[in-house]
Amino acid sequence: MTLTNKKIPLEKESMLSDAIDSRKEELFDLLASLIRFRTPNPPGANEIEAQDWVEQQLRELDCEIDRWDALPGRPNVVGKLKGKGNGPTVSLNSHIDVCEDKLLEAWSNDPYDPVIEDGSMYGRGSSDMKSAMASYLFSLKLLKEQGIHLNGNVEVHSVIGEEAAEPGTRSTIERGYGGDFSIVGESSKAENIVATIGVMNAKITIESPETLHLHARKSIINTGGGKNGGNCIEKMSQRIIPALTDLERQWAVFKTHDLIPPGACNINVFRIEGGSNSFILPDRCDAYITVTYLPNEKKADVIREVEEHIQRAASVDAWLRKNPPKIEWGPAEFPIEFAPSDVDIDSEPVRILRDSIEASGREPILGGRGGITDAGWYYTSGIPAVVYGPGDINQAHAVDESVSLDDLITHCKAITRFLINYCGVAD
Repeated sequence: MTLTNKKIPLEKESMLSDAIDSRKEELFDLLASLIRFRTPNPPGANEIEAQDWVEQQLRELDCEIDRWDALPGRPNVVGKLKGKGNGPTVSLNSHIDVCEDKLLEAWSNDPYDPVIEDGSMYGRGSSDMKSAMASYLFSLKLLKEQGIHLNGNVEVHSVIGEEAAEPGTRSTIERGYGGDFSIVGESSKAENIVATIGVMNAKITIESPETLHLHARKSIINTGGGKNGGNCIEKMSQRIIPALTDLERQWAVFKTHDLIPPGACNINVFRIEGGSNSFILPDRCDAYITVTYLPNEKKADVIREVEEHIQRAASVDAWLRKNPPKIEWGPAEFPIEFAPSDVDIDSEPVRILRDSIEASGREPILGGRGGITDAGWYYTSGIPAVVYGPGDINQAHAVDESVSLDDLITHCKAITRFLINYCGVAD
């Protein structure tokens, strides 16, 4: 898309940037208000009060409001600021939930009582990712106060459930939102424009057709024992898991992407179950794995590669040839999935975003990390999407999580410039 929208004078852009500097305490107060809402997920189902607050902020900005339950009793909120012309629509995404409450006793202060120290604001969700929502709200507030009307539409998506891969963003897209371009405000230090990796889980099951007593072990492992039996835990740990580790190492060498650092393709065994009592050879073993993959790969191809590698590993074992592993993707116990998203670095909106970051005082960086975010749901739905937000990914889920206030200010400046130059300004 080539944009021909009217632009405001550069001095007006500079005036808005100066206003963010001079009124930064208002921006900080917005973030502090968001942090005070306790929205850890798991358990979730605690978002109503926070979403009420977001909805009220969006109403005061003259947004049309759409609110619905993405899951029972768990509302999404979309505020749509309608443009005055026929400019493109941009969506600004932020999830209202934060990571689950762990190690709260290790925090220096109450995680939900924000504190400013040494140029950063400390509090749960400060980096991941309530700072992005504060930035969006303050940007739109300044545009309203200055009487700047955009040609294109701006959608603000406040969604539930990202921390547990729940359908907040997916529900928003299925409802018809997303527009022509989406910015997901996950942590990127207010300078990185990030592509994201895909994530999916699987359950591998090895099961014996017979249950053997401990006394049978001597017959299945010793010379001349003459019995073809198996300990399913041993088969999983000695045959299948080492094979997956080998495949992961191959991926680290050969799978690359221009915007994602090497080594982003992983196979992580995160749970293993099997066995009943000490006098029985385990007749079943389940191993749960998380697989990550690049945006230039197809999910189906990755699934096929993993399955073929597992079957090859099983084929060298006489017992596993007769009792091959079964593989279930998206198991009910751990159905978490994230789609990947890529970045067209030559596209008009990405160029405008890069220029907006640079004009706000930072050198824009394409890529820099592989992320797991909701951006992929926009991308796989045909909506170009990037990750661009304040905060540091290393602070996400951390004890004493914080966000650099300079990052927050820079992000707000860049978003304001982007909205003006991408959506265009009405006469």
